[in-house]
Amino acid sequence: MSKNQNIIKFPNNINFKKAKYIKIRDEVESMLFNYALNKKDLWAVSLAAGRFAAMNLQKIDGDEKAMDFFKNCVETQKKSSLKD
Repeated sequence: MSKNQNIIKFPNNINFKKAKYIKIRDEVESMLFNYALNKKDLWAVSLAAGRFAAMNLQKIDGDEKAMDFFKNCVETQKKSSLKD
């Protein structure tokens, strides 16, 4: 009998949270894009979503981390544009 047979493996919280955050991100992006299509104004919806994100991330994480997040988003978009 193996010593490890009685060990219960618990779920990896990091993988669980990562999957949860990816799902939320994708759902919110889809809702925002559909709202922008409905209103025929991607720019206005992007500004509203950006304002919401900027104000809340600054409160939660502070100026530096919030700005780093937005810089990372811009860099990700630039890399994505190069693939098109």
